[in-house]
Amino acid sequence: MRSQSTPNDAGIDRRQTIRMPYQTRITYANRQQTGVGKVRDISFDGLFFETPLPLTVGDKIDMDFRFRHAKANVAIAGEIRHTSSQGVGVRLLW
Repeated sequence: MRSQSTPNDAGIDRRQTIRMPYQTRITYANRQQTGVGKVRDISFDGLFFETPLPLTVGDKIDMDFRFRHAKANVAIAGEIRHTSSQGVGVRLLW
């Protein structure tokens, strides 16, 4: 099932799963920096979060955030798939 989302620069939506609005604080780190952001949406295989720090497509990052109703944070790795002025899209590496 495909999600309803805005297309990328080529006009093609490549998402394979539905994204749901979701807001939570996220901390992340790559080899050069650490930062704090805000998750805006999430799906089984990815998420989008707002960040003021520049990240590069292809960067691997470690993330830490809380799922709804969870008692503890979840630590998971991801790969930056796209960037925008508002933040980054991340593919979760399960």
